[in-house]
Amino acid sequence: MNIKICLPEFGNEFIGEIEKFGKIRKFENNEDIINQGQLISYLPIVLNGLVKVQSQENGIQFLLYYLKEGSACIFSFAHLFSPRASDFSAVSVGETEMLLIPMDKAKDWLIRFPVFNTLILNEYQKHYDDLLQTTKQIICYKLEERLLSYLKNKSKFHNSKEFLISHRSIADDLGTTREVISRIMKKIEGDGKIKQQNRKIFLIV
Repeated sequence: MNIKICLPEFGNEFIGEIEKFGKIRKFENNEDIINQGQLISYLPIVLNGLVKVQSQENGIQFLLYYLKEGSACIFSFAHLFSPRASDFSAVSVGETEMLLIPMDKAKDWLIRFPVFNTLILNEYQKHYDDLLQTTKQIICYKLEERLLSYLKNKSKFHNSKEFLISHRSIADDLGTTREVISRIMKKIEGDGKIKQQNRKIFLIV
């Protein structure tokens, strides 16, 4: 993926710096990008593909947000001025290409390139909204409503009403068990809101 195509607003001078000091890496499907507990040494930006950012507490794994093309991980940025073990993990969803920016360069570029500040602030706002919506769903909505909202968001990410995902993956993202998800999926299928075929889901609503 050409960095200029993915991040055209960065300009030639900044792109030149990124090409000189940044690193582009490709990840296969379901490959670990950041492991919970490791020290963060770079700021990742998605050039192509999709990344799932999640966390685990007391053996329960739950989804934080997704990163799409042109998005940066704000949780990594939070470690920029306070190096410590990460309290989250990131994994690729399908083949994914990432731009990895060294943390020392990220600090320098925040001062030298205002457009980089704009990117980070926009990402903070976007993922703050995501996390706020997730919190509202946990507090105010039943699991069935959360599941339908989750499936609709999945559909948007894939740009299709049809996509592949296992009940186990859904359960991990929503912080519940596979058995509970399977039971609710069967119910909403009976309600005519989805269709299932093996791991393939067809969203109707």
